[in-house]
Amino acid sequence: EGYCRRTIKDYLRFLYIALGSLGESVSGLHAYRNANQITEDEFQLLDTLAYKLENGLLKLVESLEDKRDRGEWTDSLLIKESNLVYMS
Repeated sequence: EGYCRRTIKDYLRFLYIALGSLGESVSGLHAYRNANQITEDEFQLLDTLAYKLENGLLKLVESLEDKRDRGEWTDSLLIKESNLVYMS
């Protein structure tokens, strides 16, 4: 969410919305598991993916907040850094 936002404030706001949506999805996963609508293996797989996604989003937010605080954000639609920073 918010990928094409030009201001860092908007972009960060949408990333926080994405984090909230992810939390709601994980809550749903727990409900599906408790209702036996998904297997434990399916739950573990999806929970692991959600954990990786959450960590990636948090790293992106932290990086953007650092850029904002250092005054390095340029209102542009171009991505100027490698996405490798967020993949781990």
